[in-house]
Amino acid sequence: MDACVIYCRVSTEEQSDSLPVQQKKCEDFAASQRLRVMYVFTDAESARTADRPQLQAMLTFCRGNPKTVKHVVVSDLSRLARNVVDQGNMIARLAEWQIRLRSVDEQSLDDSATGKLGKNIIGAFSQFFSDSLSERTKFRMAEAVKAGRFVWVAPVGYLNTKNGTGSVIKPDSKRAALVRKGFELMATGNYSADDVLRTVTALGLTTRKGAPVPRQTWHAMLRNPVYAGWVKSGDLLTQGLHQPIVPQQLFEKVQSVLAGNSRAKQPRQVVRADFPLKQFIRCAKCNRGLTAGVIKKRFPYLWCYTKGCRDVLVSKDELEQHFVQLLALYQPTIEYLNRLPEIAAKQWRAREERVRQDTRALKIRLDEQKRLNSQAVKAKLTGELSSDDFDLLKQNITDEIQKIEAALSSLEQERKMLQEMSQQARLEKISFLATWRAAGIEGKLKLQQAMFPDGLVWSHETGFLNPKNQGLMQDLRECFQKLTEPDSWDDEVADKFGVPDGI
Repeated sequence: MDACVIYCRVSTEEQSDSLPVQQKKCEDFAASQRLRVMYVFTDAESARTADRPQLQAMLTFCRGNPKTVKHVVVSDLSRLARNVVDQGNMIARLAEWQIRLRSVDEQSLDDSATGKLGKNIIGAFSQFFSDSLSERTKFRMAEAVKAGRFVWVAPVGYLNTKNGTGSVIKPDSKRAALVRKGFELMATGNYSADDVLRTVTALGLTTRKGAPVPRQTWHAMLRNPVYAGWVKSGDLLTQGLHQPIVPQQLFEKVQSVLAGNSRAKQPRQVVRADFPLKQFIRCAKCNRGLTAGVIKKRFPYLWCYTKGCRDVLVSKDELEQHFVQLLALYQPTIEYLNRLPEIAAKQWRAREERVRQDTRALKIRLDEQKRLNSQAVKAKLTGELSSDDFDLLKQNITDEIQKIEAALSSLEQERKMLQEMSQQARLEKISFLATWRAAGIEGKLKLQQAMFPDGLVWSHETGFLNPKNQGLMQDLRECFQKLTEPDSWDDEVADKFGVPDGI
């Protein structure tokens, strides 16, 4: 009996269940042709390329045993290749070794002119089918990416899942915190990528199969925008539908570190608890937000830092006094509150829910940091982390916990402020001035933005009474129109401007 080898192929691992059917089909054919099966080679790879492990192993085996192997049996020619050139090359190589290719479904394809023509036609149709399928797949994937969907196997830190609109990815509860910790460590500039990989591995980061994350994979992960909530395919970059594991600012900082700019100048801090009007108030001349600081270590000032402008230099106390006087003009009832700009109304309605969501997310992160701290201690005790690595990691975790606790405290202050304003609204006694004075920095900023969404401009000559403050000037215009119309005079206007009773 002549000897033969069998080659079976499916396109993906998910289709592997059909391999036994292919193999049985080829074995039955070999038995009917009185061929002795030596080996069976199987691949779960696309046939668009000949670079398939078991295909190459089969060809190597045939080349090493040309006197023993006389036939290669496949279920049909598309199992061997879906590319005319690859098919022709493999048939020619087998013929050079005096090995005949046998197809169960195309048994008439011999070495005659008609048989060769048939092989070429079948190869051309197989390639057409493959190219057409590829084009449709690329189109569907491009449309999915444009819609913000990640359509590939989820990277470490995410899991593939499905919802009503199709496949999506979601953070892996076992690995997402460790991936984020890796980005946080990289952002410090104190670690190399390999140092961070060693540290997060000691803390328990693995692939979904439980193996250590390979070095090459980790380096690619640090540059993958999917972790910041983006989906990228070629030159196409789209905001994803999935939840980011790392904030955008943290991701950008890591990219700067990887590019060798770890010592780059830190961005200037905009929000400062002692300067709530910083950047919110703008220079009336150049319209740039005012910066702030302490001059000669004693005098807090705000000023315009635009080169060539320098039109504003005002003490913090003076500017805040002007702003407080402005707030004193606003003593609204519920009806007046409803006349605030639509953007402010939307912000106030949605803010309370956002505070709850932010608080919940921060508490989850706080629990993650505490768990990481416990894992770090265990890793040090078992010798998986050196003392130096442990000290750096411990400091990083401590700093992160402090930041989270500070953010939670700020949100709690804002929650109390919202409750207070809700209570005032029910009693129709809202006082923006009292609320602003009592609020923390986040509360002050939110109240300022809600009342004056575009901010305010200020100058030494006119204060806030500047045409550029359109919203404010419109409010004043409406009130003065009421003052000049006796029939429209009411107690609300009088109270708003502090007019004594009886006038």
